[in-house]
Amino acid sequence: MSQEETKIPSQPDKPKSKSRPVTIYLSVLFCVALLLLLISFVMQQRNHIALQDLNESITQTQDVAGLQLENQRLKYELEAKANLEKQAEEKDKEAQALEWLRQIEGATRRSYTTARELAEAFEATGLQESLPTESVVEGADSPAETYENIHNMLF
Repeated sequence: MSQEETKIPSQPDKPKSKSRPVTIYLSVLFCVALLLLLISFVMQQRNHIALQDLNESITQTQDVAGLQLENQRLKYELEAKANLEKQAEEKDKEAQALEWLRQIEGATRRSYTTARELAEAFEATGLQESLPTESVVEGADSPAETYENIHNMLF
C-alpha cells in the first residue's frame, strides 16, 4: 500500500462562508445600535430629571413670589390698622377733651373756684391740645377758642 492509499481520505476543506463576516458586521451594528439606544435612554432620563428640578424650582419661585405679595399685603393692612388705631386714639382724646370742656363750662355757671380747679386739672392732662380747632357750627367759636376764652376769664 502506498502512502496515498493509507491516507484516510480527508474531508475536503469547507470553503469559507462569505456570510460569516456579514453576520459579525450585523452583530456589531446591532450591539452599537443597542448601545446608542441605551445612551439615548439615559440622556432622556437625565433631561427628564433636570426638567422636574426646573419645574420644582419655578414652583418654589412662584411660591416665594406669592408669599412676598402676601407679606406686602399684610404690611399694608398692618399700616392701615396702625393708622386707624392712631385716628381712634386721637378721636378718643378729642372726646375726652370735649367732655372736660363741657364740665368746665358747666362749672363756670356754678362756681368760679370749681371751674378754675377743673381747668387746672384739664391742663395737667395735656388734653387741651386735642380740642378741635374748627367748629361744626358755622360762625360759632371752635372748642379750642371756647376753652381759650374760658381760660382767659379764669386766669
